Amino acid sequence: MNIFLWCFKPKFYKKSKSTTSYMKIRLDIVRKKRIAMVNFLKMDIVDFLKNGLEYNAYTRAEMLLEELRIISCYDIIERFCDSISENLSLMLKKRECPEECKEAVSSLIHAAAWVPDVPELKDLRAVFTKRFGSFIHSSVNHELVEKTELRSRPSRELKIQTVKDIAKEFSIDWDPTALNLFLLGQTSSSQIDDKVETGTDDSKIREEKSIVNDQSENESVLSESWTRDSLSKGSLSSSSSSSLSSPRRDSEKKKILPYGLISPPRTKPGGRNN
Repeated sequence: MNIFLWCFKPKFYKKSKSTTSYMKIRLDIVRKKRIAMVNFLKMDIVDFLKNGLEYNAYTRAEMLLEELRIISCYDIIERFCDSISENLSLMLKKRECPEECKEAVSSLIHAAAWVPDVPELKDLRAVFTKRFGSFIHSSVNHELVEKTELRSRPSRELKIQTVKDIAKEFSIDWDPTALNLFLLGQTSSSQIDDKVETGTDDSKIREEKSIVNDQSENESVLSESWTRDSLSKGSLSSSSSSSLSSPRRDSEKKKILPYGLISPPRTKPGGRNN
């Protein structure tokens, strides 16, 4: 664009155009970092599978899915950023936000609160809210809402499938049956613990809990009786040893005290003369 024409453009146009341009540069930088992390996590999963550490690969898959989620958010933001750049002239003609741009504007305003890696989103949010007012939450892209506000931890099936796809990508023969059985065992034990904590009316759980309590009580009674016996035996042995050792000490004292150690009687000087 000619510099002369750019100078006469409204402030809203110039601010929106420059912010979207900087935002695309920022998105390229942060996306490259996330892609590098994805490749690093994939190689970690491959190494774990080769060394038989299936559970470590399973936990690392959650980190991989989180990185992929953020990258998909970057892609959605970039798509709406291009839409804003293409429709800036249309947005200048109307004081209210056009229908063609409502989803893009609302989605970028929403993303400013959920994607801290792109600070230009906050600048663009300030520009849009100053011109169009508050945005309508219902106009936000549903996929972006699911990946930001409504996101949840990936399921067990999704993480196992991710590990399976990576194993297939790197030609690793891996059977997830053992990992599935291990995770199912963990899930069942955690469910039993939850039932006990929440007080669920389960007779088997109550019986198992009472058996454990009885065993602990019996162990405590046995330990107390054992300590009492040990203390009584210790006291008897100490008293007998002390009684036996007392005459021995007296005889030893008699042997140790010779007459030479007894101090002579004190006499006044010159007593014989008096």
